[in-house]
Amino acid sequence: MLFERFLKKKRQDTHKEEDQEVLAERARNHEDPAVRREATRKLVGLSHLRLIVADDTDAGVREIAAARYRHLLCGTQPAELTPDGVSVDARVAELSHVDDARILEQVAIQGLAPEVRRAAIERLQSPEVLALCAVQDPLAANRGAAVERIETKDALEQVVRQIGKRDKNVYRSAREKLRLIAEREERPLRVRALSEELCQKAERLGRLEQWNQDRAILDHLDRQWAEIRDEAEPDWRMRYETARDRFIQAYGGHARETAARVAAEEAHDSLHAERLALLDALSEAPALAAEPEIRALCERVSATWDALDALPPQRQRPLDQRYRTLMDAAEAARTALGDQRKRLSQLHKSSNRAQKLLDEPKPLDLRATKTFIEQARALAAELPATAETEAFLALVERVELRTKTQRKNAEHRLKQLPEKLAELEKHLADGELKKADPLFQSLRAGLDLVEASALPKGAAEEIAARLHLLAPRLRDLQHWRRWGADQHRDGLCEEMEQLIEADLPLQALSERLHTMRLDWKGLEKTGPRASPAVAERFHKACDAVQERCRPYLDAQAAEREANRAARESVCNQIEDFLSKVDWERIDWKRVLRAERETRHTWASIGPVDPRHFKALEGRFRQALKQLDRRLDGERKRNQAMKHALIAKVEALVEEPDLDAAIEQTKALQREWHTTVPARHKDENKLWQTFRSACDAIFERRAALHQAHANEMKEHLATRETICTDATALARAEQDPKRLRAELRELERRWDDAQSLPIPRQSAGPLNERWRETREALKLHLRDCEDQQRRGAFDLLQRQAELCERLELGLLGETDAPLDPEAAEQAWADLPQQQDSDIQQAIAARFSSALAAARDPEQIATLRRRYDANAARLSQLCLQLEILTGVETPPELAQQRLEFQVARLTERMVDGEEDPLQGSARLLKEWYLCGPAPRSAGLDSRFERIRQALAREPGAATA
Repeated sequence: MLFERFLKKKRQDTHKEEDQEVLAERARNHEDPAVRREATRKLVGLSHLRLIVADDTDAGVREIAAARYRHLLCGTQPAELTPDGVSVDARVAELSHVDDARILEQVAIQGLAPEVRRAAIERLQSPEVLALCAVQDPLAANRGAAVERIETKDALEQVVRQIGKRDKNVYRSAREKLRLIAEREERPLRVRALSEELCQKAERLGRLEQWNQDRAILDHLDRQWAEIRDEAEPDWRMRYETARDRFIQAYGGHARETAARVAAEEAHDSLHAERLALLDALSEAPALAAEPEIRALCERVSATWDALDALPPQRQRPLDQRYRTLMDAAEAARTALGDQRKRLSQLHKSSNRAQKLLDEPKPLDLRATKTFIEQARALAAELPATAETEAFLALVERVELRTKTQRKNAEHRLKQLPEKLAELEKHLADGELKKADPLFQSLRAGLDLVEASALPKGAAEEIAARLHLLAPRLRDLQHWRRWGADQHRDGLCEEMEQLIEADLPLQALSERLHTMRLDWKGLEKTGPRASPAVAERFHKACDAVQERCRPYLDAQAAEREANRAARESVCNQIEDFLSKVDWERIDWKRVLRAERETRHTWASIGPVDPRHFKALEGRFRQALKQLDRRLDGERKRNQAMKHALIAKVEALVEEPDLDAAIEQTKALQREWHTTVPARHKDENKLWQTFRSACDAIFERRAALHQAHANEMKEHLATRETICTDATALARAEQDPKRLRAELRELERRWDDAQSLPIPRQSAGPLNERWRETREALKLHLRDCEDQQRRGAFDLLQRQAELCERLELGLLGETDAPLDPEAAEQAWADLPQQQDSDIQQAIAARFSSALAAARDPEQIATLRRRYDANAARLSQLCLQLEILTGVETPPELAQQRLEFQVARLTERMVDGEEDPLQGSARLLKEWYLCGPAPRSAGLDSRFERIRQALAREPGAATA
């Protein structure tokens, strides 16, 4: 019947599809426009309506079809006009054929089904409509999809303004996309700045001839350049490649020179290294564990050593001496290994003998064993202390311990022998064979132990003699025991024959038969065996009694057989269930209840024959084991499912979307169920944990709102603190280095804080405050750097003037020479440069002048420098005029032009800083140059340069 209902429904659907086909044919092909319009109003086929909109010649039909097409896509058509309806999947699929942007926009805004709106959003191109969907769509997923498709800045800013707190995810996505757009807009400026910085660094490479360090710096610069090369302008690329090629060529020349020098030095060391390698290999010969290996190594090293060319005598002689010493050591090691091999062979034989002595069940011969122990210890002393030697000594100690134990036991047994002998005599006198026989055997074993343990001679002779005299009496008692056993067997036979005619119930008769058979077996085990005639008499009587008990035994056998069949039935039922059950669709509670009932049924079934019991019990236990394994697996799966639900609920405690978290929690509560329960205690614990997690989610709303408000206040306070710290830093700090480090730290803190939300009304003013504060701090930093730089050059000028006064006085070029002691005092009064390199250079100039004052011979050197420095100062002045744009005297115009042409490859042009000779470096060289002839024209030119640099703060930079 169920299948008939399904078939009937399918026939109804076919009929309706046929009606739609008739309507579609009428709407597309009927000659009367009115008929086509009426048929179009009833159509629900989206593809038909799309074709009518595109192909129909009547404007009214197209208008009706377009309106119905839009309403069906949106899902807003009245129900009475669309009795069959249009599925969501059909509308989503139809949207893939729609190219009209207006229809897509209408569906994205007015569509009732979230899936349909999502499909339209994914095809939208209009930023304005996408922004509207990102703000107004009821479903969070659709809002997220819309904001992901927006790429224009205006639309994203609209979303940020309008979405507010309604959807933090959309807000954050829009903010992130705006940040990326801002980064793209600022990218060219950063690329240009980084290009200039990398070019300057590349052009400075190799100037100080620190080739390895500069080569590593170039690799670092190449990695940075590779990231921006495609974005850099052609001029920057050409400048960087030119500087790089220049350094690579210079570095290659340096590398070739170094390689040639190293090759020349290593040519003679190669042979020495080979001989050292041979000696190192030969030095390992004594450590080898086999004679053939040592011999092969020595032969190989000797052949190679003789084949090598000789070194100079002063280097060859110590090598030959070491070679002979190592050869002698290898030969000694080989001889020692041979001796050790022989001793190891003896050690293995002795180990085997020691193990045999330990495994020997009989008492050891202590005299021979003592001799073996002494020989073994001597052998172990000749061998090195290895694990094998230690193991051998352990065996010897165990043997020695056994000898001591055996001797101690022998002495103890010797003391017990008289007492045991007296006890044996008493048992023999009383005729107690059962006690006398084992006691006699114990005495014999004790005497054997005493004899093997090397006790003093004669210690047990008297006891042995007395034991020898008692042996005949023991044999007599053994004969009497046989006679007693025969009498007992005769009694059992007579009693069994009487049972044949005894008037007893069959159950009691069967039990008596079983008891007497056990007695007979006991006599067979403990006493002498019965004669064939007596055994036949007893078994014949047993058979007669058993025949009389046959009805009772048959009834018992039938009952046990029935029990066997019942147990087999239970096993078959379980095995059949296990073979046919569908574990994927099973009622686990019914299975658990059936398993308990099966155990109870099995326990209530009576006994079976012993020959069947083990097999049946094994089948039952094996089947239950399979069933229990399935139940345990389902129990673990159910427990895992509950743990997973708990984990999901606990994870939802921190879910940002509280409404979604609550809905998911309700769905998880509906999924909670028990199939195979665990212990009641564990089940209660899991349920309490799950319930607590659910309660935490339901009680979270107020706490979440309060926490969000507090968090916004904290983030706002963090940004305000950063602005306050920046203002305080600009007021209090004057050190440029610390200012720069603190500024970087403040910018890092602000960047970190920007990702944290704050009240929207406070964001704009706070961002403006930060921009103003940061610009003020940067301006203060530049002022401090300029002030520090001017102070350093002023101090350098004063130091240079002091040096120049002292030098010119020594050279006689001034009317008022400076006394060295006064110069030294004046120098000590001057502060020191913060740049240690500059301080060391100017201090060296001053020290050189002081040395010339104390040593007249150095004045000639100072005079040569004095004559040579005039040209150097003129060249430095010319370079500074070119860099600062100061006009050069007409008579030096040609020289200036030639210098510019000579430096063209170094990229020195008017108005552009020379990477080799920056103004700061040239100024330092000017002050550090040393004494030179006084020139009023040169001094005036240099003064104009200083004034030009003073008008351009930051121009004198390295």
